[in-house]
Amino acid sequence: MIMVRNYMRYLAGALAAIAVIPASAYAQEDCVTGGNSAIRSAEVEFSLAASRNDTRSREERYVRALSKLERNWELDNIPPRSYLLAANAYLGLFDLAGADSMLTTLLQIQPVCADQVAEIRFGAWVTQFNSAITLMQGGDEETALERFESANVINRDSRSLAYAGSIYQTRGEDDRAAELYEAALEAGGSDDIVRTASINLAGIRKNQGDSEGALRIYAEFSSAHPDDILGRLGFAIELMDADRQEEAQQVFEDLLSRDDLNFGQWSQVGIGLYRAQNFAPAAIAFRSALDLAPYNKETLYNLANSLGQSDQFEELMPLATELVDRYPFERVHYILLINSKRELDDSDGALAVIEGRDAMSFEFLGMQLSAVGETTYLIDGQVLNRSGIAGSTRSVSVTFIGENGDELFTEMLELMLPAESETAAFSLQVESDLEVFGFRYQVPDS
Repeated sequence: MIMVRNYMRYLAGALAAIAVIPASAYAQEDCVTGGNSAIRSAEVEFSLAASRNDTRSREERYVRALSKLERNWELDNIPPRSYLLAANAYLGLFDLAGADSMLTTLLQIQPVCADQVAEIRFGAWVTQFNSAITLMQGGDEETALERFESANVINRDSRSLAYAGSIYQTRGEDDRAAELYEAALEAGGSDDIVRTASINLAGIRKNQGDSEGALRIYAEFSSAHPDDILGRLGFAIELMDADRQEEAQQVFEDLLSRDDLNFGQWSQVGIGLYRAQNFAPAAIAFRSALDLAPYNKETLYNLANSLGQSDQFEELMPLATELVDRYPFERVHYILLINSKRELDDSDGALAVIEGRDAMSFEFLGMQLSAVGETTYLIDGQVLNRSGIAGSTRSVSVTFIGENGDELFTEMLELMLPAESETAAFSLQVESDLEVFGFRYQVPDS
């Protein structure tokens, strides 16, 4: 088993709204002027809509403006300004499809309006996009999706396209998600967005049985972004799946030769190599990750597990010992230590570890540390009752560790054992002004 928590998550960039550029920044004359009585009547409605003392709502004024412009749609030569005013009225009514239609026609008959049309589209898009981001942050993905889709109607921006695609993918609507990812790639954009669309689209293609299509997407992205670690890693894994072992190995070796990767990137490389059953290189990657975060529990286990899978038992022994010492109620750590002692012909030592393992009346499963706020940290997992009395309580002393291995503070985790052979969830939330980099635990006075 390898721990793969929070290392590989393909989202369309950070959830960040876009600063709205004030209307004054666009100050310029309209690209089309003049008109007839219908246009002048519509302009009066717009003027009244902007008045604070008007007895009618803005929406009513926009509807009235559109009704005034109806006379122009019957003319052989429709004044271009009619389309500009109608587009603004539709935007005021949040009818983005109507606004899109008017702006498209205006641009066709008046190419000189390209800049103003682009500004109008972007301004309307920003409003919808920011609203969708706020909704997503609040957990309302359903309404957020509607806003993203509205944003995509008025302006084909890769950000709203990719976000909408990710929501559809989460809902299992892969065909629609793929359409949006393809549109996002066609629109272009930041590296984060292009990566998200590429990797998620490749995943969909692979799940649909189109392995060649997935490999092609990864190859194109990797070629265009050779320094993108996640893209290169995905490319290597797809090459492995396509039985192109030598090419995949070359990509993996290139990644391992780098000296500019951060903790998350080394972890991603290690996970990719492990999944490809390249255990010895995976250990190299996890070792580099552990050098950057020496008190990270998952990374320590991933390194130890990779060493065990690649028969590097002398290197495994001290790490397995450290795991058992830091986290003594997790059987997977004992198994690593037992195997290393057996393979190194320490039968007595292996037997002692087995006795320690079997003496546990309860076991922790999936115990992990996560930051849930700027100064808030959470330990959670499950407790399995192996031989304890159901309903009995246990106290576990949890020590939180700082960047340099210093012990910051200790808190007590209080447990109540479930029925024998059953599991129960547990959690411990703490506040700390000092940043926490890891933890260890033990039974008090043990």
